Amino acid sequence: MPPRPGVLALAAGLALGAQDLDTGPAPTREMFPLYLSTLAYQPVAPAPLGRGRWRVDLDHMRANTFEFSDVFKNVPPGEPPGRIIVSRERAGATAAAHPEMPVLFYFDDEVQRTSLRVRVGLSERTDAWVEIPFVSHGGGDLDGAIEGFHALGFKQFGRDRIRQDQMTLAVMTYGRLAFFTDQPLRTRAQDPTFGMVHRFLARPGLDVSFQVTLKPPVTTLYGTFRSGWDHGLGLAARWQAAPDHVLHGGFGLIRRPRGTLAFSNLPFGRMSGGWGGHGTWEYRRWKRLRPFIQLYAQSGFLPPQPHQKLHRPSLQHDLGCHWLLPGNAALTFRYLNNITHNENTADMGLGLSLSAAF
Repeated sequence: MPPRPGVLALAAGLALGAQDLDTGPAPTREMFPLYLSTLAYQPVAPAPLGRGRWRVDLDHMRANTFEFSDVFKNVPPGEPPGRIIVSRERAGATAAAHPEMPVLFYFDDEVQRTSLRVRVGLSERTDAWVEIPFVSHGGGDLDGAIEGFHALGFKQFGRDRIRQDQMTLAVMTYGRLAFFTDQPLRTRAQDPTFGMVHRFLARPGLDVSFQVTLKPPVTTLYGTFRSGWDHGLGLAARWQAAPDHVLHGGFGLIRRPRGTLAFSNLPFGRMSGGWGGHGTWEYRRWKRLRPFIQLYAQSGFLPPQPHQKLHRPSLQHDLGCHWLLPGNAALTFRYLNNITHNENTADMGLGLSLSAAF
């Protein structure tokens, strides 16, 4: 007796649900404190889910930033050996010592960013998604591990002079302290991002799509700064070069309209649009483990300033592994690290993601 259509449909649905998740590129995103409230380039998987299919991603990244203006590298400590705290008074004295400088900055911060992304297939070629991030700032606990790594031969100036696991954000302009905080900032929702992905080229093992993104100005940074209606446009591709090798790549442009008066008149100058891109190699020799390395590049978003490198492009690597779980899900561990040293990226970050499709 042939099986009934309902039984066949149920079997097909179970088989579909049992498929391994196509994890796509890592959701690398710039974690430098200045860029957290704006839209930054972020890789997106180009292969559509299929009409009526859903994917949910919960991504957590903890990133450490210890960056400051170049002028501080030429200033002798002037103190006996030991760890110091950069207080408001010390930052004010530093500002007063450089009245000729249009802007100086000092960022010692550990950021935790948790984002929820929901993606749905609108058709066989088009998906839509929304991402809602939550961000907190504090002293954290990664400084010791980073100093241990730098002791291997990658020493970073100043880390061994500052007390570990402290938070200090300071901006100085023409001899005065324009902004200072050393108090942890509790977790707050940030601006959501909406996007759409449309595949326009499909070949065996190859998907190429274009994507559009929009970030409305909903929240404020430090209760003061609000960005504009940031938006982006990009291309993304996935190529299965061999059974054990999957390559991802993409490129995008970011446009940043004016936000509030405070945001448009930052001491660093008006934050402009720019570009970003990624390239990923994923190794699929094993059934459940898929190690990968991803390179993430982006332009600088600020105009040139004396003793700053914030206008220069940056390059980071995202090294990790996808662990496929039953039920069309995956857990991803990854390590984000700065390759260039232009004081406009976080130094390093540790990430954990949980993804599921249904």
